[in-house]
Amino acid sequence: MAQIDLRNATIRIADGGSNHIDVHIGEGDLAYSEKRQVDFVKARGALDTARENEEVPMEVSLLAVWEHITSAAGETITIEDALKRRNGASAWVSASADPLAPYCVNLILIDTPACSGVLKETLVFPQLHYIELAHSLKDGTIAIKGTCNATEPTVTRG
Repeated sequence: MAQIDLRNATIRIADGGSNHIDVHIGEGDLAYSEKRQVDFVKARGALDTARENEEVPMEVSLLAVWEHITSAAGETITIEDALKRRNGASAWVSASADPLAPYCVNLILIDTPACSGVLKETLVFPQLHYIELAHSLKDGTIAIKGTCNATEPTVTRG
């Protein structure tokens, strides 16, 4: 994967319906980790083979200074509102189809490179459940850490 400059990208926080906000980043980083469990099988005490075990959810972290936010319906919705389904986002629906699952959102990175001839790239981090939400007033940053109900993002180019 090529390096992505978040100043050319939009972070979209979307619900399970048609609601979303677009967060335009000044500086920051979006990172994610894919993990898997591998069991090693022995034959008479010596390593013989390996088998993949249960799936492990992908971890996502976003640390950013945002410049401005726009919403699908034009109302004022903050990042916190979208993540917590409150205020202007109180009618949002969960990105999970499971009615017993906690509320979650889809986090979508839309990279539109400034260079001509470079394809637009979209990464979808489905069903993000935020675990930690931190703010630094001095630095003007927001930090989101969470896990997705997926093992890897969906990536499209074009």
